Amino acid sequence: MAALTKALQNNKALGRELCSLVLGQPVQRDTYVQLFGPLVKELKVGEFLSSIGTLPRLPNVPVAGPFTNSIGMSLKLIPAGELQMGSSDADVTAAVNAPGLSKLTAKDFADEQPQHRVQITKAFYMAAHETTQTQYEQIMGANPSSFSTSGTSSSKVSGQTTSRFPVEKVSWFDAVEFCNKLSAKENLTPCYRLTGIERSEGSIKKATVEYLNGTGYRLPTEAEWEYACRAGTKTPFHFGSRLNGEEANVDGNSPFGTTTKGPYKERPTTVGSYTTNAFGLYDMHGNVWEWCQDWYDENYYAQRVERDPQGATSGENRVLRGGSW
Repeated sequence: MAALTKALQNNKALGRELCSLVLGQPVQRDTYVQLFGPLVKELKVGEFLSSIGTLPRLPNVPVAGPFTNSIGMSLKLIPAGELQMGSSDADVTAAVNAPGLSKLTAKDFADEQPQHRVQITKAFYMAAHETTQTQYEQIMGANPSSFSTSGTSSSKVSGQTTSRFPVEKVSWFDAVEFCNKLSAKENLTPCYRLTGIERSEGSIKKATVEYLNGTGYRLPTEAEWEYACRAGTKTPFHFGSRLNGEEANVDGNSPFGTTTKGPYKERPTTVGSYTTNAFGLYDMHGNVWEWCQDWYDENYYAQRVERDPQGATSGENRVLRGGSW
């Protein structure tokens, strides 16, 4: 930046010309060469490009489209954009009046209101599927899932191949450690620093977590999660206004937007078994709960943070979205 400033100071005419360009409008080739040619020469860009071949490089990971990582995770690029975050009054009324949710009141949805405009200013990657039991075990060396062939609920998955079932019984700290270990595997810098770790039965129950400006994997913020889930839609679910177990793996005995009851598997199921949303993401509704990075604060939505909300600064619990195991 200092070199750029100096170059513009040395060539004031160039600075005036650059400022005359209209943001968002294309630049003709001749104009581009005329304006930027002197700047490229002044900044010695050619010498820089020749030298960077000797610098440490990050793994060859695409930065402008979907890719598959070292453990078979499909990553989708989610573009910047905006959404109406939270539940509308109409959504809350529909939920309270749903036949299977009759015990709920409007107060049960207070932490999802008011619905408010949120901008996501930077594109980010999101895994197309929930992390599978196999993928988790590859990184962590163990599979804590109840719904596995050796888990406490193995009887409910008898005869099933659970390798591509989503992993469950994972604490928020476990999820953060998974992100760090996956980052290390791919030679990326970590997004978290964990100290004072306390484990019980192989799971992290307590730790001090510091956020780092790493290049590796991290959990999404709640705002990023909901933006990725909605994928441009305004209905209660990315697939519409009804849910009864046909559209996602939930308890079909408690339908929403319809009186027709649907299937209830009473267990998670293979990731990607239901329809994807417009961003190419599966199981954003149903299957298992998904951790977000934020602290949970029931009054946070009332602050109406508009630009890249990061959640509360402290709390006792972290945000979970999706559901339902």
